[in-house]
Amino acid sequence: MQVILALRLCFPQAGIVLSTREPAPLRDRLARLGVTMMSAGSHTEPGGYTGAGSDALHVTERGKPRAVIASEGEHLTATEQFAISDERSPAEVSARLRELGLDPVWKDWDAALASS
Repeated sequence: MQVILALRLCFPQAGIVLSTREPAPLRDRLARLGVTMMSAGSHTEPGGYTGAGSDALHVTERGKPRAVIASEGEHLTATEQFAISDERSPAEVSARLRELGLDPVWKDWDAALASS
């Protein structure tokens, strides 16, 4: 809390991002102290938003991909890159922010980033 408050005082225009790595109670307490962005409903496994993490699984050894083959009856999926502590849905996070007197503003990817 002290770091966020110090950053907000010294750098009032700085963006402060709070990820889903932090537990929900901590995120709720810090939200009103000057956090400018919070993630919600995050997936940290490769292909987590598209489901592509289940396709063509591989490990990289010495810079070369090596396919991972599942045993019969086993279904392999990509594993998370880091643990998520706040597993609330975006709707739940939004509702909680409103309860705290904050106005959630949604920003998704710009169309310019999605187009090729």
